[in-house]
Amino acid sequence: GISYHNVSMGQGQDVVAMSCLETAHRSGHWVILNNVHLMPRWLVELEKKLDEYAAEGSHDKFRVFLTSDPSKTIPIGILNRCIKLTNEPPTGLKANLKRAWCFFPKEYIEEADSKTRSI
Repeated sequence: GISYHNVSMGQGQDVVAMSCLETAHRSGHWVILNNVHLMPRWLVELEKKLDEYAAEGSHDKFRVFLTSDPSKTIPIGILNRCIKLTNEPPTGLKANLKRAWCFFPKEYIEEADSKTRSI
């Protein structure tokens, strides 16, 4: 069955997100809410809902993941209860390209034509 829910936040997705959260809270699913910075007013509602889940007691396997661009509108209560990870690109074009190439397996690069390999 489905044990993972992925919601890209934006107009009208708050209802979808709340439905997924409710199911996940009861059944022990994982929910990822992408781009929560796009819905700052809804984040207050999310914080209240997470408080309700904490008081009520959620399934042991229930997890919520949030992705966001840097934002000052994320409620402090949400930030305080989260483990925060950042992923910042290295500065400069050369460093960015080097980082991107590191994701390709060595075999892929070796099989590429010489023009591509020289990059």
